[in-house]
Amino acid sequence: MSERIVMHFEDAAVALELVEGEASRALLARLPLVLRMACGGIGVCGQLPFELPHDDAGMHAGWSDGDVNYSPAGGWLALFFDDEENSARYGSQLTLGRIEGPLDTVRSLSGVFDVLIERA
Repeated sequence: MSERIVMHFEDAAVALELVEGEASRALLARLPLVLRMACGGIGVCGQLPFELPHDDAGMHAGWSDGDVNYSPAGGWLALFFDDEENSARYGSQLTLGRIEGPLDTVRSLSGVFDVLIERA
């Protein structure tokens, strides 16, 4: 697929490469999008205002640090930067993509943002 998107957190921008899949294509079709997201100790998360299609075969528990995941059950989109070793406890989710480059930018974020997500 090799589609790239950028998430803008005020002055910080994070580039991501999407994985091939129906959910990634559906997200691309909805861009640009402004999503309210909150930073926590393990990632940045926000509630999507729409559902993304998904195949149950692609669902898995947990993440790798740097993943962008979608949870059909919760309707959230999250950019994870920490705690992959304990992430399996967080239930069923779908990986949409991965941060390109170091995770320092997202690890330094705090607070709540209106995040602009757009094609790169």
